[in-house]
Amino acid sequence: MKIVIINYGSGNLKSVENALKNALLNNNWHYSINVTNDLHHIKNSDFILLPGVGAFPDCKQGLLKTVGLIETLYEQVINKSKPFLGICVGMQLMVDKSLEKSLTFGFGWLKGTVERINCKGVDYLGRGYKIPHIGWNNLEIDQRDHPLMKNINQQEQFYFVHSYYIKTEDRKEILASTKYGHTIPAVIGKDNFVGVQFHPEKSSNSGQKFLSNWLSWKL
Repeated sequence: MKIVIINYGSGNLKSVENALKNALLNNNWHYSINVTNDLHHIKNSDFILLPGVGAFPDCKQGLLKTVGLIETLYEQVINKSKPFLGICVGMQLMVDKSLEKSLTFGFGWLKGTVERINCKGVDYLGRGYKIPHIGWNNLEIDQRDHPLMKNINQQEQFYFVHSYYIKTEDRKEILASTKYGHTIPAVIGKDNFVGVQFHPEKSSNSGQKFLSNWLSWKL
């Protein structure tokens, strides 16, 4: 099995690679990992992971710099049904559009709009919500029977760093959510592609569980 991490100038590439290596080691799986933007390697992969750190428009522009990359992702993920994982902005790119900085269109694989987190109100300690949302949050699991949620409970903590979130009305595409001032989709997807707003590569054992679930999802 071949895993490709898309390198387009954004994302914690080394951290993601190391987290995947740990997941493979823990499960005694002997897959290869390639960090690349080479279309040939992407077409010959079995799993595709798209990381993302920074602003949505900048990440979209980074993808556009490799001619044919977005089209290849569509071909491999949508047409050929390869397992896909988007992390943070990599998740946000899956939806229709983003309002961060300026109107920027995403892949349109899922319905939704990326909007700024509403920071009104106070948390359970009476503190005002700050933007960006940085820190550990638990998940409210919407689809408990989904394979990606296997062995993950609602007390576990995942690491978030973001100022924008996906606003969607399609509840059936939300696997899990979290609360930060309001409900924020934390895991969304359908068919063979999924995205997470948190960073599994920074989420310790809980992140390892999720990555292991993803790597065994479509086998």
